[in-house]
Amino acid sequence: MKYTIYEDPLTRRCAHLALPGSFLDGDQLPAVVIDRWFESHDAAIAALAELLDRDEGECAAAAEVPVPVQAEAAPPPPIEPPPRPVWSHH
Repeated sequence: MKYTIYEDPLTRRCAHLALPGSFLDGDQLPAVVIDRWFESHDAAIAALAELLDRDEGECAAAAEVPVPVQAEAAPPPPIEPPPRPVWSHH
């Protein structure tokens, strides 16, 4: 998971913003609900270790959950060739 620190231009408070894995510099930031604001950029940086530990713990827990194995789907039936037109000679 990628994260950035977002600073609100009006309140100057900061928050951790989770970014999609495909996010590139210059992309528009995703619309999200921020559940924790920090009073300063320094406070947000200090809390990064906690965020990364929590994220790592969630990844480890997800890795322990067995993924159900799906049986392979039966192959589709063969496609029959369309019937040939019958021409009559009048």
